[in-house]
Amino acid sequence: MTPAERMAVRLTQHSRRRVDFDLLAAAAEEGDSSLPTSPHRRSILAAAAGELVSRNLVTLPRGKEGWDTSAVPPLPRWVSQTAGPRPRQRPAALRAWVRELSFASRLRLSPADRELLDPINSQLRDTPQTEILPLAERSYLLYRDEKRLSGIEKNHLVKSGLLDITAHLRARPTPPPLAMFEIGSAPWMLIVENSATFASLREVLHTWPDRSQIGWLAYGSGDQLVASIPTAADAFEERDHPVTDILLYGDLDIDGLECGQQTSARSVEVGLPPVEPAGGLYQALLEMPPRALAPTSPKRVKAAIAWLPEPIRARAEALLTSGEILRQEALPLPGLRQHLYCGQPLLPQLRDVRAQLPHGPRRSDVGNWVGRSENAAPAGSDHDSPAAA
Repeated sequence: MTPAERMAVRLTQHSRRRVDFDLLAAAAEEGDSSLPTSPHRRSILAAAAGELVSRNLVTLPRGKEGWDTSAVPPLPRWVSQTAGPRPRQRPAALRAWVRELSFASRLRLSPADRELLDPINSQLRDTPQTEILPLAERSYLLYRDEKRLSGIEKNHLVKSGLLDITAHLRARPTPPPLAMFEIGSAPWMLIVENSATFASLREVLHTWPDRSQIGWLAYGSGDQLVASIPTAADAFEERDHPVTDILLYGDLDIDGLECGQQTSARSVEVGLPPVEPAGGLYQALLEMPPRALAPTSPKRVKAAIAWLPEPIRARAEALLTSGEILRQEALPLPGLRQHLYCGQPLLPQLRDVRAQLPHGPRRSDVGNWVGRSENAAPAGSDHDSPAAA
């Protein structure tokens, strides 16, 4: 179903003429888990609203107060269902539900609910013990659409505990694997949010003289990281290289900090260590010039910075509430080399906040900066083995 079709179904469930557009947006997102975070979300929702208008199902607000103009394109705050009698819907045909879905006989099911449950009911009737498959494969077998079950965990039947993905759908989520590289043998992993900073830190770690101080280096960001963190456990087991510490270094902005909190919670849920901030790197990043961005509410900032080490929380809070952020790219390769000294253990430099941090290059320490040297292990050495979790 298209976003407009899902919105149209949701409209049939409301007897009042005015319907909040947020409810229709939620219906559009229910069948597409990528839509809530898509950079084209507003354009897709605006196009769907326009299609409802062209089908004479709704009218849009006329006054400015009826529109959300905080971003482009503007979106209506509500829609009004068109006046006039609707065609009477035929009562749904009685359906014999299998025992596992007996709850369906007690509910007032929407057309979308029936569309979802009918193939599942047939599967449970005909092949109740069919093998549990990846969700996209089961989705194709049931609906001839590999993305139909994407985001099924947000469906109201699943959230209420009535419909179970494993027992009823006979499926399991298969998030994309976390991109991981086993550079050394140390029992820790550093996750980096942006590809440029990942490349720079990989270069720094390649030239570290003591490979036993280095562990895993991974790349992941946003919702994909939260979904992918469980797959790291498979890589640890396959390589017989478990970890006791997982660090994350991302952008110093609201999204980056909230991603750290969500990833940490998910990591603990699947039996991995909590994801901690790479405090030493964040402290170095705070020394760099910020860029402007619209200020975030102080309440949201306060909740997000709670993930950071206490010594740098106040600086991060002042940065974000003043309408500034720091992207990882603000601390480039030379700055990373300056911050990480090969004469000191590596993990504390990544994780711990220091009492003082130098401002600008310290020329007396140039010889200790981590950089490429003739004695450094080459990038293609056996110590650097990619692992797909």
